[in-house]
Amino acid sequence: SQLLACVQWLGEFQVLAYLPLEADQGLPIQDMAELADVPEAQLCRIVRLTAMGGFLREPQPGYVAHTALSASFVRRLAQLDSAMFLAETVAPCMLHMAAASRHAHTHQAEGLAMDWGSKRVQRLWSSFVGAMGGADQDSHILAQIDWASLARDAAPHPALRFVVQTTDAAPPPSATATVSATSATASATSASAAPTPPSHSTSHSHNHNHNHHHNVRMCQRAHGAPQTITDAALYLVRVPANIPGPIRPRIAAELRAHLPVLQAQRGALLILTSPLLPEPGTVSRQTELLARVRDLARLQLVGSGLLTLQELVELVGSIHDAHGGLVVVKQLHAPNSAFVGLGLRYQPLLPLTG
Repeated sequence: SQLLACVQWLGEFQVLAYLPLEADQGLPIQDMAELADVPEAQLCRIVRLTAMGGFLREPQPGYVAHTALSASFVRRLAQLDSAMFLAETVAPCMLHMAAASRHAHTHQAEGLAMDWGSKRVQRLWSSFVGAMGGADQDSHILAQIDWASLARDAAPHPALRFVVQTTDAAPPPSATATVSATSATASATSASAAPTPPSHSTSHSHNHNHNHHHNVRMCQRAHGAPQTITDAALYLVRVPANIPGPIRPRIAAELRAHLPVLQAQRGALLILTSPLLPEPGTVSRQTELLARVRDLARLQLVGSGLLTLQELVELVGSIHDAHGGLVVVKQLHAPNSAFVGLGLRYQPLLPLTG
């Protein structure tokens, strides 16, 4: 914990950035203290402790230089962001986990009060999740979808198009129709431009923003807003691992937003991709370990963790209206992935027979 506190201190005062990467012989600690405007005595203590831990090094007494480890925090800022979030936010919550368990409702309210709308919080959280193995999103799940069949099915209807609806202001896709979306809707494509699986992007709310590129149309829809594209063959709702705040209400809001269009068009399919808390033995030990670290961090920060597959299926089954509801018709899994894809359709209630 002391080493983590030292790394956070060095990052807060930009000491790592001030220290040149190419200075093999190091710089005087006195000069570094003046550059960073920090007390020399405190910097000296921190340098010596981190040097003993292998983070920085002292080429000679009174001098400091980078190691390969500390240099990586300068070259890859996401690594430093992850450490900062761990020190500033995750570690304090970890240390108060016992007290939070005694006051679960109060702790959950405090967690939900975190400013997830802050750009800085979102950036640090995204970096932390990425460092905990969450950067591997749902690409392996999406690769299992037969995207080319959408083009073949659309061949008799050349006027139809591929529609991408995203909850962030993503740029128009390239001519290869590679799309970037957290929530996407595919109505159809022409046979000459089969879409490739969408790539990941972060979530941000916009409304009524449309872009056109060949036979691809892009538009934005605010998270949880009713789905207004009613003629789609495929709806794709993606829940990224770095989504801020609780996951369950996020998924439930998106499913409710799509319920009316799925009820009106019974042949439409909704594919939901989401991070999971895997059951023991279903993935590699390392994948499960990182998923459980992310799950516990979420539990400590916002009062609710990742969903298991059973919990996710039960959540889908809870989305219904007076005439029927959503059911899981297909599951998509990838080896050693803590993500799942669920194919959902609307199923009307069976008539009572007497």
